[in-house]
Amino acid sequence: MKFFRRIKKSYGNLKLRNKMTFIVILAVAIPFIILFSLFARSLLEMITSNTIRRQQEAAAQVSPSINQVISDIIDVSEKIQDLPYYQDTFSNIINLDPSITLSSDDASDFQEKVSQCLKGTYVTDVRFYIDLPSSSYCFSDQVGELFKPVSSIQSSYWYGIFYSSHPSSLFCPPFYLSDSEKSSLNNLAYIIPISISKPSGDYVRGYMACYFSSDTLKKYLTPALQDTEGIAYITNERDSIVVSTDPGLAGLYYTNYNTIQKSMESSNGFLEKTVLNKKVYIGYYAISNTNTQWVLVTVLPSRPLEQRANRTIWTFLLVSILSITIGVMISLSLSRSLSRRITAVADQMNQVKTSPPVPMPSPEETDEIGNLVDSYNYMAGKINSLMEDEKKASEELRRAEFRALQAQINPHFLYNTMDMINWMAQQGRTKEINQATRDLSRFYRLTLSQKDPLCSIADEIEHVTIYIRLQNMRFDNGISFVVDVPDAMLEYRIPRLTLQPIIENAILHGILEKPSRRGTIVITGWLEESSIILLVSDDGVGIPADKLGKILTSQMGTGSGSHIAVFNTHRRLQILFGENYGLSYSSRLGQGTDVEIRIPAMRQKSE
Repeated sequence: MKFFRRIKKSYGNLKLRNKMTFIVILAVAIPFIILFSLFARSLLEMITSNTIRRQQEAAAQVSPSINQVISDIIDVSEKIQDLPYYQDTFSNIINLDPSITLSSDDASDFQEKVSQCLKGTYVTDVRFYIDLPSSSYCFSDQVGELFKPVSSIQSSYWYGIFYSSHPSSLFCPPFYLSDSEKSSLNNLAYIIPISISKPSGDYVRGYMACYFSSDTLKKYLTPALQDTEGIAYITNERDSIVVSTDPGLAGLYYTNYNTIQKSMESSNGFLEKTVLNKKVYIGYYAISNTNTQWVLVTVLPSRPLEQRANRTIWTFLLVSILSITIGVMISLSLSRSLSRRITAVADQMNQVKTSPPVPMPSPEETDEIGNLVDSYNYMAGKINSLMEDEKKASEELRRAEFRALQAQINPHFLYNTMDMINWMAQQGRTKEINQATRDLSRFYRLTLSQKDPLCSIADEIEHVTIYIRLQNMRFDNGISFVVDVPDAMLEYRIPRLTLQPIIENAILHGILEKPSRRGTIVITGWLEESSIILLVSDDGVGIPADKLGKILTSQMGTGSGSHIAVFNTHRRLQILFGENYGLSYSSRLGQGTDVEIRIPAMRQKSE
């Protein structure tokens, strides 16, 4: 009895911190340490091994599915090659002029049969690129879309491969295709060389391209991943990624083809590697097909495995939570005299959930709870100070997000214009090159040389005027441009690059999709109370109703660059000025589209 009385007395003399420490050690630390030391390491190894095994099984099921897609596309190509018109035109010697042969009634019937061959397959489009002048009648709209001049794809990477190494066939990842192919056809293709032989012994070279979507392959890659943070991608023998579940991570974890081959020779399972100081497990699987040398790569970061182990360990922590509950009950029975003051501190702290913290009166006692109150008062002052700092940081973040969205607009215009200048240089059109160079210089000087994200409406209109002038050089002066904005409005300010994405969208998806490829764009403007309204109208093909509701959202996807630029323009106007401002679309299918831009009226420089 004396022994227990001494223990009780010693416990009573302990400070509150020491009492709670003793309870935590007794109720939590001891069982936790025992359970953790017995099971944690075994659980981690078991979960890791089981996850890798399931990953191997899932990845092994992908190769047959990919091979089935490849076989289907090759079958479509072979069916087309077996058609009588194909045999007569591309396998035998023809006596007529190739342009006449390609625009005959038999050619029209051939186009219909090609369309029938595509039904129920993964191939979405087929094109025959023939090395004839682009002005040939067989390439006109009256003949159809099946035959195209080789000049239309000479900027593609795959054309360079055929031109230099002459492969018998080629599966092309998105990188190999031209922008026009990806935007109007699809982003993957199977291509074979063809030719038209003449009695003289000469021949006209060409290519048959079967286009299909990367989504077709991606849907088979997704089941190969047993973890949401893992990635899978397919690479070819030319070190190009064909398709991936996450392009960003695919670049991070990319392995060149020679390294993959060596790894496959040394192991048929997952290899443990370190990438950017992070441990990952990488598996390689050959997609065996005579027409491809693709390799499926699956990457499983170790972090998800550790998270699974942690979730399992939480089961064991339930025992510790039970011990904590018992310990809390014992602690409450031994500290009732302290509960009132602790409750007061807790109630004061709970108010932080709904309002800024309010300091408590300075405590009279100097024990642990008194020190806690002093610490809380210090914390309250710090939190209030941090909240003020956060408010300022939030404003800076809003500006940074605006600049980031602005930087995403119009990524390809420079490349297209430089290609046009290069083409004019090859044609010796010096005067037009001088004009295009001056316009391009002025175009970027109006945006890149200024730090102020806002400019005058006059500068913005000058900017799009130059843009349309450059586009007219590319599209045979098919675009008429009319500006009807009052002079008094020209001094008002507008965010840079507001009009250009809308004009670009009107040209590419409105006017140039008309059969005539000609049209008019009109900009009008007026003041409405404290707002400026600019209306951009075109007489293009209009926007279907199912797309009209999505154009100002991120649902349009990444395959339509000008649509993304319009969405970014709308988003940055709302970031800059609020949800009541931005863009609104109205369209009449077959007649044209109106885009209303609403911004606050600002005469002086404003942020």
